[in-house]
Amino acid sequence: MIGVAVAKKASVKDVRRRNRALILRQVWLGGPTSRSEVGAATGLSPATVTNLMNELLAEGTVREEGFLDSEGGRRRAIVRIAHDAGLVVGADVGETQIGVEVFDLGLNRLAARTYPFKGRRIEVAEARTAITDQVTAMLAELGVDARRVVGLGLGVPGVVQEDRQLVHAEVVGWHGADFSGFGEHLGIPAYIDNGAKSTTQAEAWFGAARDTDHAVMVLIGEGAGAGIITDGRLYRGFSSSAGEWGHTKISLDGPHCRCGRAGCVETFVGASAVLNQWRGPDETWLGRETDGVEAILTAWRDGDPAAQRAIDGLVRHLGLALSNLVNLYNPEKIIVGGWFGDRIAAELLDELQAAVRAYALDQPGGEVVLVRSQLGPAAAVLGAATLPISQLIESGAGVERLTA
Repeated sequence: MIGVAVAKKASVKDVRRRNRALILRQVWLGGPTSRSEVGAATGLSPATVTNLMNELLAEGTVREEGFLDSEGGRRRAIVRIAHDAGLVVGADVGETQIGVEVFDLGLNRLAARTYPFKGRRIEVAEARTAITDQVTAMLAELGVDARRVVGLGLGVPGVVQEDRQLVHAEVVGWHGADFSGFGEHLGIPAYIDNGAKSTTQAEAWFGAARDTDHAVMVLIGEGAGAGIITDGRLYRGFSSSAGEWGHTKISLDGPHCRCGRAGCVETFVGASAVLNQWRGPDETWLGRETDGVEAILTAWRDGDPAAQRAIDGLVRHLGLALSNLVNLYNPEKIIVGGWFGDRIAAELLDELQAAVRAYALDQPGGEVVLVRSQLGPAAAVLGAATLPISQLIESGAGVERLTA
């Protein structure tokens, strides 16, 4: 009998946590709403919504703010996340710099800093120290105690093991980089994920993938990566390495890649790869790839034959690489982002759409729509900041519980 009672108690607790998570997700991602709208969206009973909403109000996680207009009957109070109840930090390790930003719980940016590094390589110890120092400095500037920070999200290149402690990112020289204990010096819980996945989560919450059940986001800079949304959820794969699209192969004897292999997607569509196709191997653009991209696009618009050949090659290879994603995952939408991807989408989206349809199977290729990222370059750090908020939502915890 004792065993049965314990099992029943645990089950009730799990149901309550799940219901709190449903309500938090709806209020956080759906914006200001009413209790009745939360009930309709989650399928929870009015009594359950009222009881759990009252808990969240008492904890300070949500707040009542005004009333909805009513044509008669009882007025409905508007509830929303209490933006000032806590803070989150987002940090993203990019190709040449680390971006670190502080947000309120509504993901409004309060402070931002960058830490540049050279040679596209950074030691793990340097990265950890740089992020810690930047966070400490920004919290001091804001006059905020670290205990008010719900969590720190870190987006990194490469594969993050399921336990979120080891990072395998050959492109920055990390082979089983140990991030255990990260955040402890600050006294802030830390959550680590692949940057393409966290960026995709931001695009799904706030950008072009919002309300889309099947989508792929591709991020193109020097390298390339992807995040896959299926049935409205981020797809991770068996060991959380799904999305390493930049290192899928589209040539058996293609250019040598940073990963140590050949023929990878990024060796055809990455910024330096395209510049090399235009001018040949040229270190003039090293560290100035954004300038180089603007130069080749200008030359392409002016009718320069070499630029046109390079851009045509980019469209064909990128269209081929994207068509493979279309045939594999049958997405409704492909969102093109990343600093180079954003320029491609701004200039070449129609040509790219045509290339995808030419290479993909007729049915999925005819259905998929290519769009430009709505969040732009800010998506990477914002995506990292969604990691602690996602943890808060999924756990069904209130801000008071996480920061206690």
